[in-house]
Amino acid sequence: MDIVEELKDVMGDDFSLLVESFIRDGQQRLQVMKVALDGQDQEALRAQAHSFKGSSSNLGALQVRDYCLALETLASRGELAAAPAEMEKLESAFLKASEALKSV
Repeated sequence: MDIVEELKDVMGDDFSLLVESFIRDGQQRLQVMKVALDGQDQEALRAQAHSFKGSSSNLGALQVRDYCLALETLASRGELAAAPAEMEKLESAFLKASEALKSV
């Protein structure tokens, strides 16, 4: 919450736009990640997880960041068998983070 409060102070009224952008971007990334996983495209999954990890970290969505890191690592190693379970956790964490950010 410290990160969120700092961002709110810096961004003022534009904070809500940042949250909306994060949510929209996150939804798109999740879709691309699902397609990559379905197609066993480990590089696309790794790249999307890496980018999503950064934006999540910047907004203080630390569980989202952690699941993205796990997916990035799995994809880098070519260990996609465990990725569907991590995707489910990521989606759940993203929904929780989105709701929390909208309520700030």
